[in-house]
Amino acid sequence: MEKLKNNAVLIISCALFIFAIVFFFAARDFSKQGTYVEVKGLSEKIVKADTAIWSMNFEVKSNNVDTLYSDIERNITTIKSFLKEKGFEDSEINIAPVNIFQDTYKDALFRYNSNNQLSVYTKKVDLAKSASNETLQLVKKGVVLNQNSIVFEFSDLNSIKPEMLAEAIKNARDTARDFATNSGSSVGSIARGNQGVFDITDKDPGSPEYKKIRVVSTLRFLLR
Repeated sequence: MEKLKNNAVLIISCALFIFAIVFFFAARDFSKQGTYVEVKGLSEKIVKADTAIWSMNFEVKSNNVDTLYSDIERNITTIKSFLKEKGFEDSEINIAPVNIFQDTYKDALFRYNSNNQLSVYTKKVDLAKSASNETLQLVKKGVVLNQNSIVFEFSDLNSIKPEMLAEAIKNARDTARDFATNSGSSVGSIARGNQGVFDITDKDPGSPEYKKIRVVSTLRFLLR
C-alpha cells in the first residue's frame, strides 16, 4: 500500500515537472509575441480595362400606337446599323424590353410614351470608346439619345493579385525594417496579416478605360 502511494506521488511529481517545463517555453514564446511592429504596405498598379459596357437610351412619344411602334422599330434598326458599321457584332448588342406607359391626363400632349434601352457588352474597349464619341451621327438619322454612357471594367483581377500582394508585403517589411533599425532590433517573421481590399478606380476622368488598382495590406512583424 505504501509503495503504491509512493508511486502515485512520483507520477504526480513528474507530471507537474513536465507541465512546468511546457509552461515555461510557452510563456517564453508568448513574451516574444509581445515584441512586434504593425505596419502597412501599399501596392498600386495601372491596368487597361478589358470590358466595356455601353448604354444608350431614347424616348418615343405618340398619340397613335402604330406610329409609336414604327418609330421605335426605326430607331432600334438605325442604332443597330450604326453599331455594326462601327465594327460590333450582333452578339455584342443587347436590346432591353420596351417600357411603354399611357398618360391618361386629359391635357397630355402624348398619350403613349416609351422608354427604350440598348447596350453593348464587348471586349473591344478602344472601339467602344471611340464609337461612343461619334453618336452625333445618329442625330442626322433622326435618333436623339437622352442617355449615352459607357463603363469600363477590369475583370482579370486574379491575374495580378499575387504580384501586388508580394509588393505590398515587401513594402511593409521595408517599413518594419526601418523601424527595427531605429529601435535597435531586427525584423523576424510575420505574426499576423490582413491582405486588405483591392480598390479599383478610374486612372483619371479623361481616360476611364485605364484603371488604378490599389491595395493596402496590414502586417505584424515580430522583432528580435
